[in-house]
Parts: sequence; C-alpha cells; structure tokens
Amino acid sequence: MCYLHPLTWGTTYLGVVWAYKTAFKVTTKHTPFQLVYGLEAIAPLEFLKGSSRVGHPRIDNLQVMSNINMNRLHQLEEKRTIADSTLEKEEIRRKAWHDQYLWKTEVKEGSLVLLYQPRLYNRKEKKLSTGWTGPYKVKEIFPQGAVRLSTLEGTQIPLVNRSRLKLYQETK
Repeated sequence: MCYLHPLTWGTTYLGVVWAYKTAFKVTTKHTPFQLVYGLEAIAPLEFLKGSSRVGHPRIDNLQVMSNINMNRLHQLEEKRTIADSTLEKEEIRRKAWHDQYLWKTEVKEGSLVLLYQPRLYNRKEKKLSTGWTGPYKVKEIFPQGAVRLSTLEGTQIPLVNRSRLKLYQETK
C-alpha cells in the first residue's frame, strides 16, 4: 500500500493505526484502546456531529474527581485481568482446534513407519508421488514429539517430528 502512495503514506498509516486500535479483538474481548486507556475511543466524527460522550459536566471538587479517577483506574485493572484470562482461554481453545487436525500416530519404539517428505522429489518428474518414504524403524521417542529413525539396514536418520510419521502396514 505504501509503494502506491510514496508521498502520502504517513497520513494513510495514521488511519490504519487508528482502525487497529479501535477494532474489537476476539482474543481479549476489548479494543486495544480500552485496555490502554480504560475508555472507549471517541471517533473524530463524534466531535463534529456532537455526542453525549464528548461533553463532560464540569466538576470543581478535587475529592470527587480523584474518586472518579480511582474508580476508572480500578475498572481498567479489572478489564486487563479479564482480558488476560480471556486470552488464556482463547489460546487453549485455538490450540485444541489446531491439535485436532494433527496426524495422530501411535508410534512405539521398534515399530515400522513411513516418513512424509513431500519436497524430496522433483515436482516435474514425480508430480503424482505420495511423498511417503520408508519403511523406517523407530529407534527412540523423545517427549516433545521428536523421533529418531533408522533404515532397515541400521543407518541413522536425523530427528523428525512425530506428526510426519504413519504406521507401515505390510502387505501379505
């Protein structure tokens, strides 16, 4: 976008930043502006057209004003803690959604597996190749999902992720 308007990208950029700061975010259930300042942003159009949020009654009593500011500060802290908990819940929900699409393989040490390597072949020569190579023998399984493989002859293969494996089924 900036390369289309090299002289005026600065004014466009400010509008993009304003739109981002005032847009509702699903992960926190608030706008970034609310989480920083504690209030909903007042759009420039509200100043031109007039709005009940623009005009504030004048308060001369400093004690009342300090109480109002303290209440706003406490509300801001509550909003931030709620946003933190909502963010944690959203991360758990998204991780569960992501993990449901991972290949689930019950790989054990000593079992025969196939390894998925789609970029191993030249695409023009083997356009319809499956990308599965093997069989390989599982030598060791690490807790974070890494697996050490070896060929049937015993040659070691570098560590691979468990999601790239599937059990090898021998045909009789």
